[in-house]
Amino acid sequence: MKKFLAILLAVVITTFTSPALTANAATSGNEAEGVYIIPGSAINLVSRSSNIPIQIQNDFGQDVVIHVHVRPSNLRVTTPDAVEVKIPALTSVTAKVPVEAIANGEVFLKVWIETFSGNRIGRPIMLNMNVNADVETTLLLGFAGGVVVLLGLGIFRTVRKNRKHASDDSVAGDLSGSKA
Repeated sequence: MKKFLAILLAVVITTFTSPALTANAATSGNEAEGVYIIPGSAINLVSRSSNIPIQIQNDFGQDVVIHVHVRPSNLRVTTPDAVEVKIPALTSVTAKVPVEAIANGEVFLKVWIETFSGNRIGRPIMLNMNVNADVETTLLLGFAGGVVVLLGLGIFRTVRKNRKHASDDSVAGDLSGSKA
């Protein structure tokens, strides 16, 4: 009997629910607003400071100006209060939000958008960011170390080669001088 009621309830819900409502229920909920954040993949930050990309869609028929807010879950990165972005009608833009790395590790970023008057649009989304700020410095130092080692080996080889030629010339000079 319970199984029959569950099937009957499912049939009633699917029959009386419009496809548009079920499509909106499956999305993040921001699409109904007309301006919304498009969720992205994990972000890898490999420098001390950079701009993180936040994709924003405008489905309205006119340009809009919004503020993008980003708040980290911990103190491994710092972000500005808000970044103002102008989005042309019926397009998407990538907002560049500056971040500064303080420490390495995983950070979750809470991202939301607001109107210029401070009204929040849609629901916030969470982005995952892996911070490894020392990679850039380590690679730069490793490259510089490799150049110094190769330069040192080249100088050593050249000096050794010149000494060998100088000693060969002096032996050849001694041999030619002793025959006379």
